[in-house]
Amino acid sequence: MWTLAHVQWACIRAIAHTSLYVRSSPWLSPMTQPDRIENYPCRPNLYACRIFTPKDPQGKKTLPLVIRAHGGGFIINYPAADDVLARRLADQANCIVVSIDYSKAPQNKFPAAYEDVIAQSLAVIDDLELPTDKSKVVLCGSSAGGNLLLGAAQDSRLWPKILGVVSIYPAVEFEPNSDTKMATRPDPSVPDFIGKSWDTIQNLYVDEAQKPSMEDVRVSPTFFATRESLPSEVLLIGAEHDMFCRELEVMADKLAGDKAKVLSKEGWRAPGVQYYKVYGQPHAFEGFPVKDTEAEKARVAATDAMLNSISEWLINTFSKANSH
Repeated sequence: MWTLAHVQWACIRAIAHTSLYVRSSPWLSPMTQPDRIENYPCRPNLYACRIFTPKDPQGKKTLPLVIRAHGGGFIINYPAADDVLARRLADQANCIVVSIDYSKAPQNKFPAAYEDVIAQSLAVIDDLELPTDKSKVVLCGSSAGGNLLLGAAQDSRLWPKILGVVSIYPAVEFEPNSDTKMATRPDPSVPDFIGKSWDTIQNLYVDEAQKPSMEDVRVSPTFFATRESLPSEVLLIGAEHDMFCRELEVMADKLAGDKAKVLSKEGWRAPGVQYYKVYGQPHAFEGFPVKDTEAEKARVAATDAMLNSISEWLINTFSKANSH
């Protein structure tokens, strides 16, 4: 039975998807259009995958592959939401980027979305029409997509095929309520647009009657069994004022273990794991312009720096595969 929350989120999704359809259209965004759109038979009911190839493949016959999953609280958005990011990563890191879709709550409860990202990822990897180097496959997701791919990267069906994973401001532990997560932020005066809605999101995404353990890595990837449970290369990106930032830092520390860290102004790196922190920004900052001129300049600069860092990490990660 639908509740008021179901209706509210259905309306939000309709508005968001209509806006996204217009903003991502060829006449408004001609420079970030995909090179190919593909509906894979494993999930014909989902939005088509959007495939981006680099403008200059530098003469390479096969290219690394990045599988991208969008954010949206498990409830809204579809692959076109990531067109700008996908186009940039494809061109900067000289790789093929494929943006995939997944089923949305509340109509589709856990583990539908999780199974979707695994099925679609495997279909993309096995697509013989894509000139991809199967030894250089990286998963990359933001927010809900980051949560899904950090869990999927630990799944035995996908893990052997994956070189690395990038996760941008995901929730990595489902158990705490919104108040617990909000209390970890450094400055309570900075707004967080998720806030109390996190409790509703959890209830819409996870069916109470079939509720998994909150230490199940499919919902809480921070509870990985061993470092070897995840791919050999991991990049975790947090935003300072995001309610999920602290738990992501904890996961990064767990992955690093007792390995020596090399510090930088944005975070640190250790063998096999890098933690990058975007200071002064909230959750999903790159997608929401702000009215204040100086704050908007800072947001744009932070977005640019983050995307450059992801591209650099991808290039370095792909090069490591060459040495094996």
